[in-house]
Amino acid sequence: MKQGSAEERRRGRRVPMQASVLLRFLDEQPPSEHAIRNVSLAGVYFETDQPGGLALHTQILASVSIPETERRTFPFTRLAGRGRVVRMDELPAQDGSSPRRYGVALEFGKDLTALTAVPSRG
Repeated sequence: MKQGSAEERRRGRRVPMQASVLLRFLDEQPPSEHAIRNVSLAGVYFETDQPGGLALHTQILASVSIPETERRTFPFTRLAGRGRVVRMDELPAQDGSSPRRYGVALEFGKDLTALTAVPSRG
């Protein structure tokens, strides 16, 4: 693997998952929901054919709902907080009639809240 590749720069171990991320933009755009491909406490990767207001360095409020079936590998019910788009790639077309698709990497900020299914005792 090349030095400095995305794999080496990741701050957290990614878990492949079928879940959704709800994005709320800081301007007046309506929220949008997208299917994620993988998630970690450092960020989320999703694909979309409706990039809307997404662009490199866009600041976004993100909320990821973790399905109950996935909590064995990722023990949270929800991740929520600010994030920013750190990568946006046009994906290869599946066929000539398909709309363009984009892969989007969203890095979570330091204010990320990770909610667990069972309250911790302290």
